Amino acid sequence: MDDVKEIIELAKQFMVQYGYHQPMVFVKGTKGKGCIVLEKFGDTADKRVLDMLNVGTTVACKHNVGDLELIVLVNEAWIGMNFDVMPSQDPKRIEALIVTSLDMASQEQRLEMFKIVRDHGKIVDLKQISQPENGSVKSGLLPAFQKGYQIVSPVHN
Repeated sequence: MDDVKEIIELAKQFMVQYGYHQPMVFVKGTKGKGCIVLEKFGDTADKRVLDMLNVGTTVACKHNVGDLELIVLVNEAWIGMNFDVMPSQDPKRIEALIVTSLDMASQEQRLEMFKIVRDHGKIVDLKQISQPENGSVKSGLLPAFQKGYQIVSPVHN
């Protein structure tokens, strides 16, 4: 998982330097690595899953990295403190940098979250948000990318 740590450090540096982080997918495979900026990333969970499926097929066609070993998604998100409303509508929400990874060999998903601390709009810190020790991550985004990639990948390998 050294690749994930490296991606986290790069994402944090980018976030502090530029004040935002566009959604990006990093892939590592048996034939190489790649990074894709998501120009379009849906405004609902279902649209984001569809976008990830489509990006997976595009990567397999245009930037095939062989058999997938690791997928990492970096994006900004609101984290809500009130489960009765959408995070974007929660007045106590937290702005965060989210790094989600999927290891192909184990199919384990991991999540790292960093609270964005701003002073007059400028990012001054990214504080890691602790998570429950016994929790597990079950996002549909990275498996959707994997599925899209694998639909096309056998044609190119």
